[in-house]
Amino acid sequence: MGVRDPQTEWMRVQAYRRMSGEQRIALAAEMFEDGVAIVRASILNRYPDISPDELKRQVRRRVLPRGLALQVERYLQTMSVSTT
Repeated sequence: MGVRDPQTEWMRVQAYRRMSGEQRIALAAEMFEDGVAIVRASILNRYPDISPDELKRQVRRRVLPRGLALQVERYLQTMSVSTT
């Protein structure tokens, strides 16, 4: 990330401080969803014929921390085994 202008950064901090906690959480959630959409688009761009299930798996692997992504994979495998 590039060097940020200290005055601009101070203005950003002040804007966040004026927001309510709910507004900050909503902004963070929106930013997360935008990030997931970018990851999804990147995967689809590289692998246009990817299956929906594999797309979900790849998004999880890129977005979640490695340990958590592995836990989710194991959980989903046990769920698919128990439902068959």
